[in-house]
Amino acid sequence: MSMFCNQCEMSMPNGCGSNGQTVGTCGKDETLSNLQDTMIYGLKGLSAYREHLNELAPEQVKDIDDVIAETLYFTLTNVNFNFDDHIKQLMKVGSAGVKVMDRLSNAHTNKFGIPTPVVIPQNRVEGKAILVSGHNLEMLKALLEATKDKGINVYTHSEMLPAHGYPELRKYPHLKGNVGKAWFDQVDLMKKFKGTFVVNTNCIIPPAKNADYVDRVFTYKIVGIEGATPIIDDNFDELIERTLQCEDTNMHADTTLTTGHHYKTILTLAPKILEAIKEGKIRKFFVIAGCDAPGKAGNYYREMAVNLPKDCVIITSSCGKFRFNDIDFGEIEGTEIPRYLDLGQCNDSNGAVEIAKALSEALNIPINDLPVAIVLSWMEQKAVIILLALFSLGIKNIYLGPKPPQFLNDDIVNFLIDTFNLHYTGNAKEDLKVLLEK
Repeated sequence: MSMFCNQCEMSMPNGCGSNGQTVGTCGKDETLSNLQDTMIYGLKGLSAYREHLNELAPEQVKDIDDVIAETLYFTLTNVNFNFDDHIKQLMKVGSAGVKVMDRLSNAHTNKFGIPTPVVIPQNRVEGKAILVSGHNLEMLKALLEATKDKGINVYTHSEMLPAHGYPELRKYPHLKGNVGKAWFDQVDLMKKFKGTFVVNTNCIIPPAKNADYVDRVFTYKIVGIEGATPIIDDNFDELIERTLQCEDTNMHADTTLTTGHHYKTILTLAPKILEAIKEGKIRKFFVIAGCDAPGKAGNYYREMAVNLPKDCVIITSSCGKFRFNDIDFGEIEGTEIPRYLDLGQCNDSNGAVEIAKALSEALNIPINDLPVAIVLSWMEQKAVIILLALFSLGIKNIYLGPKPPQFLNDDIVNFLIDTFNLHYTGNAKEDLKVLLEK
């Protein structure tokens, strides 16, 4: 059996090391190879956020690009064989993740205003309609402008849900509501949604070749699938024409979702939050966030959210929130503080850190000693850059699931446990009991 060494870039019989050890002729062992895999995954997520930032503030990406280039060079064959250097480089990637998310957050609020809480219809659709999935708010703004007064309603899907919180986006009356849940329900959703479907970033589910809705799918920039129509240079004419040709969509669910709790809005509640903490009305904050994946394993996050005591607050972001954002969690008793706070997209994950930093300063308590539990779901590369960003800030005691990343071997996991007290998720109720006692 041949194995491929991704360090020496050779296919070697029975592996390329001696005594069964996975070591390339370049001398790198499995641990260093896995650390470099982690770098590459982190860079993919970093590049996605860098691309969004480049659309809004291109002058702010130079140092991010430098980290991407340097880290790719670091993974070149026969460059570095030092474990500690690999960790330092990963922390450098994480620090770049912190920078790009902070800058992107500010670019979004500068362009579209600071989000405020809003309740929107869920799965309620009428007339000629476009459903937008992805993360690109700049593209959504251009689409809303292009479809103004065209008799077309625009709806969000998955990570586009937080768009409704931005004042400069929700001022368009034809931005109507949200349809569907996390990214992986696209195939089933498009069988019900009779209008057109636009995917402006990852994540896209490629339809079967014989799917009868492919001609209604439009892609944006780097996104592409066979049979879909690409949108070129923000020209939406073909999308508008095809939408008007589609039959009307009629969906009549009587449900709503809440979004728009950007950290800059949450910080305006700081005096009330501090008072509630000091009076014992808020016991703990639970950051339950991350990227969702298909399967029952993700129900862990709903189970934890449902079983939280009434004196606990949920802080969330990314598409993992679709496991539980249909629940009305109400408010902390005796206050006007919501128990459910949706910070926004995955790139808004920096908001949880900003809130923690503000609490740390106000309470004079180190961040890792705050009454905050972090329970993350991961699926793809953006989740990796978020995790690296948290590690680079020295954030500890994170619970990660619903399954271990395959690119982390025992040596790396033991390092993360020893250095950051990383935990893998287990049974939701048992984990919750431990977290409430900390």
